[in-house]
Amino acid sequence: MAPRKVAIACQGGGTHAAFTWGVLTQILETKKAWDANPDGGDTFEIAAISGTSAGALCALATWYGLAPNSADSACGTIDKAIERLNHLWTVFAATTPVETAHNAVVGTMLDLAEAGAPFPSSSPYGEFGDFAIAGLQMMGARPEYLGFPALLQSVCPHFAAVDWKKLSQKNFRALAGAIEVFSGNFEVFDTNKTLEEKGLLTAPPQFDQYGTTRWRMRRAFSLEGVAASGTLPEILPAQQIGETVFPTCTQGKTVTRTAHYWDGLYSQNPPIRQFLDCTSKDDKPDEIWVVRINPQEIDWRVPFTGLEDIRDRENDLAGNLSLNQELDHILSVNASLQTHGGDHPFLKAHKIIDVRTFKMTRETAWGLRRTSKFDRNRTHLTKLWSEGRAVAEQWLKGWRSLGKDFESYPDDARYPLAQ
Repeated sequence: MAPRKVAIACQGGGTHAAFTWGVLTQILETKKAWDANPDGGDTFEIAAISGTSAGALCALATWYGLAPNSADSACGTIDKAIERLNHLWTVFAATTPVETAHNAVVGTMLDLAEAGAPFPSSSPYGEFGDFAIAGLQMMGARPEYLGFPALLQSVCPHFAAVDWKKLSQKNFRALAGAIEVFSGNFEVFDTNKTLEEKGLLTAPPQFDQYGTTRWRMRRAFSLEGVAASGTLPEILPAQQIGETVFPTCTQGKTVTRTAHYWDGLYSQNPPIRQFLDCTSKDDKPDEIWVVRINPQEIDWRVPFTGLEDIRDRENDLAGNLSLNQELDHILSVNASLQTHGGDHPFLKAHKIIDVRTFKMTRETAWGLRRTSKFDRNRTHLTKLWSEGRAVAEQWLKGWRSLGKDFESYPDDARYPLAQ
């Protein structure tokens, strides 16, 4: 039986996405083991991976490891993808004494602020932020801890040497979601767009971003684009990318300016619909696997007791809004295909796509707080990584043994309440 073509979508959620690190590691290790024993049962091919914010970091590390690279022969392998994921979260964690102290102080202040303690606010565009970063660096904080440029360069040291020609033959896609502040555009940084600009891939005929879609832009994939996906506006100034083309209110006319990006939480968390923007039906995935960080449901028996509880739930809901809308559209198309087959002209270009969810255990998901999304303590990250691996191991066993009867969205996004 042919491998199932899978697209993996990694939701953002700060350091809670260390769970995604564990899930992806287990998926990659399992694929390697199953590929070595092709007669052992159903298997899968990873055709695409997307992410937003910390999910985009995970998607980048995975894609970079799996993409062929002329400067690093180890790239293009599962082992390299796992190594890059491990490197990302090891480097991202608070490591030096000043980083550990800074992380602890930030955590305490966030907890106090959530409890209602008055703290003066500061703008990421003010001079205080620059002084604070300079001070931390002088005391021993690493550049990889302090900002995206050094972190992403460390994860992808030979990004400029990615072999795009070989990648076009491998057919493995990566996307990172962000929002452009001034236009309000939902934007994705897409490796397929890079291939199109290099003349190595034909653009989907239905996608006209300067005419038809207008509020949905595809840009070439870049480290700056991934940084844009994780730029929280309360903490960092908008990620700027120069010489970017935008549509105007006059049909067919464009303007070129510097783009300003914020976190993809405000657009797609993570990108899903772009998985379906393909030149042919056969190029679309058979399944979409969503690594969910923000719980869909919380315990209705536990009442809100303060403003911090409200903010915590607001964060969950905001993180799931676009995700659920895009997944529900896929379910609607699936239902139409099941009813009418492919006879209707609209449905001829579509196929039934199974949507499935990886999620934390109920106890973990309901026990985490919004403030812990900023915690870069190694113990915190490792615990979530371990849970991600354990969840994915059992999930993949069920996927292989149950086949089409394996649980799927929306039911698998829910938590059964304790009796």
